[in-house]
Amino acid sequence: MSETKKMGGALWLKMLAPYLAVGIFWCGFHSGWLAILAYHVQVLFWARGKPFVLSLPPRKRMLGLAIPAALGGPLAYVLLPVITRIDLSVWLAQYQLTGWAFVAMIPYFGLVHPCLEQRHWADLRDATPLAHLMFAGYHMLVLYSLVSWPWLVLCFIVLASASWVWQQLNARSGSTALSVISHMLADIGIIVAAWLSL
Repeated sequence: MSETKKMGGALWLKMLAPYLAVGIFWCGFHSGWLAILAYHVQVLFWARGKPFVLSLPPRKRMLGLAIPAALGGPLAYVLLPVITRIDLSVWLAQYQLTGWAFVAMIPYFGLVHPCLEQRHWADLRDATPLAHLMFAGYHMLVLYSLVSWPWLVLCFIVLASASWVWQQLNARSGSTALSVISHMLADIGIIVAAWLSL
C-alpha cells in the first residue's frame, strides 16, 4: 500500500471519529457523556506523540475575537425557543444530561472540548476542504432530534463556516490559540444559554 493511500485512510478515520462516538453512544445508548468521552479518547489516540503548545495571542486579537464568538451564547438563548421542536429539558433528559451530569458538562464542554476538538481538526482542515463539511456534519447527528429542519440546515452552514474561519485564524497566526479561544467562548456561551433556558 502506498504512503498516500495510508494517509488517506488515516484521514478518513480521523474525520469519522466523532461520527463513530456519536453514532454509538449518542444515537445508540443515548448518553451525552459517553459520546463526548469516546470522541475525546479517539482525539487523544490520533494525537499521541504530537506536542500541543497553546500560546496566548496578543490582547488586541483576543478582544477582537471575543466579541463575535461571545455573541453565540446570547443568540442561542434568544433562538432556542424558536428553533427547537422538543422541550430542551426533555431532550437533555433523553441523553442522560440532567442534574449534576449537566452541571459537570458545562466546564467540560466549554473548556476541555474546544481544546481537543481544535487540536483534532486543525490538521484535517489543512489536508482537505471536505473537513469543514465533515466537522459540521457530525453535529447534525446530535442536533437533528432537537432542531427543526430549516434551522438544522442553517446550523450546518454556520458550523462549516466557523470551521473555515478557524482554519484562517490558525494559518494567519501560526497557532491554534485563536481558534481554541474562539471555540471556547462560543461553546461556553451556548451551553450556559441552554442551562439558563431550562
